[in-house]
Amino acid sequence: MKNKINYLLMAFMAMALTTGFIACGSDDDDNNTSTQQSNFEKYMSAVETQVKNKKASKGNKKALLLAAFGSTWENAHKTFKSIVSDYESDPAFRDYDVYFAFTSAKCINRSREGEHYASQDFYAPNFWLEAIGRQKYEEIRVQSLHIIPGEEFLRLRDTYVKDFKNNIYNDLDANYLDKVRIFIGGPLMIEEEDVEEVANVLNQEFSKYAQGDNVMAFLGHGNPESKNYGNGNIRYNQLEEALQDKNPNFFVATVDQEDNLLDDLFTRMQEQNKVKEGATMTLHALMCIAGDHAHNDMSGIENGNDSWREFFVNHGFKCQYDGKDDNTSNNCILKGLGDYPSIRAIWKKHTREAAEMFVEEEEE
Repeated sequence: MKNKINYLLMAFMAMALTTGFIACGSDDDDNNTSTQQSNFEKYMSAVETQVKNKKASKGNKKALLLAAFGSTWENAHKTFKSIVSDYESDPAFRDYDVYFAFTSAKCINRSREGEHYASQDFYAPNFWLEAIGRQKYEEIRVQSLHIIPGEEFLRLRDTYVKDFKNNIYNDLDANYLDKVRIFIGGPLMIEEEDVEEVANVLNQEFSKYAQGDNVMAFLGHGNPESKNYGNGNIRYNQLEEALQDKNPNFFVATVDQEDNLLDDLFTRMQEQNKVKEGATMTLHALMCIAGDHAHNDMSGIENGNDSWREFFVNHGFKCQYDGKDDNTSNNCILKGLGDYPSIRAIWKKHTREAAEMFVEEEEE
């Protein structure tokens, strides 16, 4: 017998990444074992109560866990709610109980503190998966709401889901784990073919901002090269190429990908003769939601004099932001990709078409 996992699992990831609910390095503020244990039990109890109540009220045998990086900004939470509602109202998922998780411990902790948003509890995927397993759902689908197959998605797939299947807390029934069907849907651009589909959507939505001398740039996150485990960064380069095949006034850069930062973006614009005095630059986050990077790195709401918007203004572009969320007078569009039904449709396609993980086959 051998394990067959649809997506190529990277063994070193399972060794390098921690288990538990920490997802963003050393930003957990629990400093001793007893506090960590008591918090684990408290969070586990809260999640299990929600799962138990939903299963009892709806009677479904299938669970769907949506997993996003997370955010503490109010309009980002509105986007998350829209995505959950979209899945719940989709006939393809009527037989699923839908749950939602953050993969970032930093966002989880800050949401509890009420930073930028009314205090609210969010939980990491391991709590939801454990609670789902305790209720013995017969099928589990986990859908990444990340953009590229980068660090966060790999942690979701290769740590959280594998730890659940391996019964890391030793409290799930072995017979159940042998029978439960587990699927995982990849991020927005999991495959190169997804890049073209995303480019088509972005061109349809935003071509009006990139006419004549006017330019539009998308701000992605990216992974530092030291954390670019799945070479997910290549999707940003591929997306810019696909977009420029449709409209040469589109550009894509990131806040964290080596050689694809703001200065690199501007260099490419100069090389392509796209720097025109008085032209308009429109900016949009290439992320699930408009969160901290969109508000600060892109628009400069809190970190004034150090944003993409101010950079382009200083280089002769018109790039206005008036502090309002409407797009009528803004060149910084504070929406996430998750706000667009045509983008959500790609994630939902990944959810529907996800292949089963941990399928065993006989040796030939």
